[in-house]
Amino acid sequence: MTRKTMMEAARRLPRSPIYGIGVCRAGEGFIDYEIGWEDLERDVVWAHEQLVAAGISADDHVLITTPNHEGPWLSPVIRALRQIGATYTPAETYNWDSARFLSVLARMPITVVIGLCAETVGSVKAQNPDLAAVFEKVRVIWARPDAHAELAAANVDSTLMAFLGPALALARPDAPEVLRVDGAEWDVRDKVGHLVVSATAARTARIVDVPTGLSGSVRTAGDTILVEF
Repeated sequence: MTRKTMMEAARRLPRSPIYGIGVCRAGEGFIDYEIGWEDLERDVVWAHEQLVAAGISADDHVLITTPNHEGPWLSPVIRALRQIGATYTPAETYNWDSARFLSVLARMPITVVIGLCAETVGSVKAQNPDLAAVFEKVRVIWARPDAHAELAAANVDSTLMAFLGPALALARPDAPEVLRVDGAEWDVRDKVGHLVVSATAARTARIVDVPTGLSGSVRTAGDTILVEF
């Protein structure tokens, strides 16, 4: 039996009716929502489009920081990286994993970082205050809003990424402050000064007006929703 025949056998097995269940914050609480297999497939297509548009290729080595519970948002990104053929190394977002983060960054030819958060930036900065030197060889950094602000203060360029309720939002390096959301899957709107997110009819889950806890401006460009904080 080879890996190929094992994979072929696994594909013939019956699979669950849904890919998984996501959990996201909704105001002061949380909501659970179903993610269908077709939802996942479309999310991977969208993530692939964003990565390719940002210039990510098979020549890149990506350091992605994400805990397992962020799979509903970042599993499509990882699957898209596999399709592209890029090498990727995972790390956690927590400060206790900052030593591994720095070790990978120093020892591997990392050209892209995805998912950088303030906790990691703070731990890295405590060990090496010169953030510009730390990220000198990295071409693209997708940073969460808190980390994006920290890097800007240190004169390090980064591209914004965020979780808007159940929706993933990614900016592109040519417009690093403008978050892009797949408008075929999600509807983002301003409700009395706060952004709320709903699922479109394409999604398995029926989600309506999930509060994101964020405020910003919203506009559309074709099937893409553009959000600026």
